[in-house]
Amino acid sequence: MGSGHILVYAFDVFMQLYVAEGYRERDAAELILQNNLYGLDIDKRAFQLTYFALIMKGRQYSRLILSKDIKPNIYAISDNFGINETELQLLNIKFPNQKKAHQDLLQLIDGFKDAIDLGSLIEFKGINFDNLKAGLNEGTVSLLYPAISEMVNVGELLQQKYDIGITNPPYMGSSGMNKVLSDFVKKVYPDSKSDLFGVFIERLKKMIKSSGYYTMITQHAWMFLSSFEKLRFKVNQQTIINMVHLGTRAFEEIGGEVVQTTIFVMSPLKHKSYVGSYLRLVDFKNYKLKETKVLEAIGADKADYLYYTFQDNFAKIPGQPISYWVSENLLKLFKNKTISEYGDARLGMATADNDTFLRFWHEIDINQANFSANSRLEAINSKRIWFPYDKGGSFKRWYGNNEYLVNWKSDGFAIQTFKDNHGKVRSHNYNLDYIFDEGITWSALTSGKFSCRYSTHSLFDNAGSKIFAKNKKDTNYILGILNSPLTNEVFKLINPTMNYQPGTVASMVMNLDDKSIITGKVQELIDESRLYWDSFEISWDFKKHSLI
Repeated sequence: MGSGHILVYAFDVFMQLYVAEGYRERDAAELILQNNLYGLDIDKRAFQLTYFALIMKGRQYSRLILSKDIKPNIYAISDNFGINETELQLLNIKFPNQKKAHQDLLQLIDGFKDAIDLGSLIEFKGINFDNLKAGLNEGTVSLLYPAISEMVNVGELLQQKYDIGITNPPYMGSSGMNKVLSDFVKKVYPDSKSDLFGVFIERLKKMIKSSGYYTMITQHAWMFLSSFEKLRFKVNQQTIINMVHLGTRAFEEIGGEVVQTTIFVMSPLKHKSYVGSYLRLVDFKNYKLKETKVLEAIGADKADYLYYTFQDNFAKIPGQPISYWVSENLLKLFKNKTISEYGDARLGMATADNDTFLRFWHEIDINQANFSANSRLEAINSKRIWFPYDKGGSFKRWYGNNEYLVNWKSDGFAIQTFKDNHGKVRSHNYNLDYIFDEGITWSALTSGKFSCRYSTHSLFDNAGSKIFAKNKKDTNYILGILNSPLTNEVFKLINPTMNYQPGTVASMVMNLDDKSIITGKVQELIDESRLYWDSFEISWDFKKHSLI
């Protein structure tokens, strides 16, 4: 709940509803605090701010509310609430069902043992809170009573179901989690463990009645990244009612952040043939302009940045990205086969120390280099040290970026046995059966358009992965498909990031029915690009400048 901004706003909404039903404002204020608003946080200061804000909100409408001992249903979660199992044995409280109460209290204590790390992610099932509260309401005098009472109240909030769930969840990648939290999300939320906001998408859904709704503002990574693919599958078994895809600077007024965010309203149920509405505000950089555009779209119910789509369409795209802006014509492309059926996309090696093992080709004795090896055996028999190495590089299509050589003497003995101070091999040598073979390489990291190049006689890096056609005659056609403008449009759907991993590239759709014309044209483009690359001193095949 943070410091309660959402709850305070919800108070005003509920006040309008109560007044519309004929309630007096002072009665409505008390009922809202008692029956309609709930919140939890692991930060005690946040709890205190929220408590104060809600009581003052109630005081605005009911002058006597402070004297009525009305307490909002909000709490700070703490580890075990200071209670252990030994102390529980000394508890002298009579419950209607004493055995069940003891079992439930033990479950609560165990569940809250790591509460300061897990917070609202803690779940309880099958606890009889009516039984526990009946015993607590008897007014038995005990030093443990306040702690037990608060633990029961928080546990009930974590077990009960709600009509509406709203939150701005914590954003924390897996690398920022401590061991307790990391182990928990890996075990309980394996499909969303990459970031806490993804975990909370799953958690909030569990807290909502099937007839209810939940809404969140999160980073938009879950909509596209492969690490959230299983989470998207779960989301697509529900219903996205609507979404405002904010992009960056949605909170510029309070910090100027550049986090890519999205807001959505979700129903836990799958509503067949439901058409959701999606506002795409990613191209509007100013937060005030975003707000204006939302109001304009709502008022007009029509705008060029407002999209309506069947959620079932997302399942037609590999990885099920939430690509709501896709046209019907583009969706038809995904009926074709993917590159993975015609070629093997492979991740390259990681030397673990490029400064030691890599050189620009002009930095070494050229007589120690081999630029034309066709196999590992041929490279070994050549007795040479340095061999071409594909390492990505800047945007360049068809041919080029041939700048690096790698120390692959004796089949890369030095790299394959390179160890750290603890004697563990540091390098990762992926797909060595493919080195020196003809293929297509690309730059894994790019902020612009995707580009790839013909490559042969080389090893390859994880920043310059490669695709190897199962039938070598298809190499040029695959290269042509990957360098087409349409491919960049498709990549915006299946991978709207700057990182192009082999799995992403292999999922590109293509059709091999009529390839003769494209194959010939691509060969012309490779030849022209190679001629251009070799006309500059940066090429190891440079002879003379084209103007001489």
